[in-house]
Amino acid sequence: MATSTQSLSLQAGSGAPFVPTFGEIDFDYAFPPVTLKYDQATIDHYALASLDMNPVHTNEEWAARAQVFGMPATVGHGMMTMSSLASVVTRHWGPVSANGGRVRFVEAIFTKPVRVGETVVSTAFIKKKHYHGTGKNWVSIKVESRDTAGDIIGVAEVGYHLPD
Repeated sequence: MATSTQSLSLQAGSGAPFVPTFGEIDFDYAFPPVTLKYDQATIDHYALASLDMNPVHTNEEWAARAQVFGMPATVGHGMMTMSSLASVVTRHWGPVSANGGRVRFVEAIFTKPVRVGETVVSTAFIKKKHYHGTGKNWVSIKVESRDTAGDIIGVAEVGYHLPD
């Protein structure tokens, strides 16, 4: 059985990891957690990269007056939260692996705004194995992110095709 503590080897020159095969993976597989700090500089960089310059994310004076979500502060982008959720899987297995694994889908729900200054920890584990025959098997991975208070700020399901 593959475990999250096993190191993944990289194919020379590709940079993509090798992922466990469908037969090797089991429900006790847990991905290493990902911790991200949502400081204003990080939110501003995300705003530039995504071209989402909404003042609720980028303008501290405007956010203090508007108090969107009942908070006098800027908040992180919802898509930034979704990226945090998906990155638990893609940082470890890659969006595409060297041996045929790949992300099938990401479905996410945002449950709480992430205020500036929060540290978010995202964790994931195998939820279900989907047997569909040779070359068609995949797993459902449950991912959740929690803020500094331990509140869930987002949950996701990632579908990932694994090699046979």
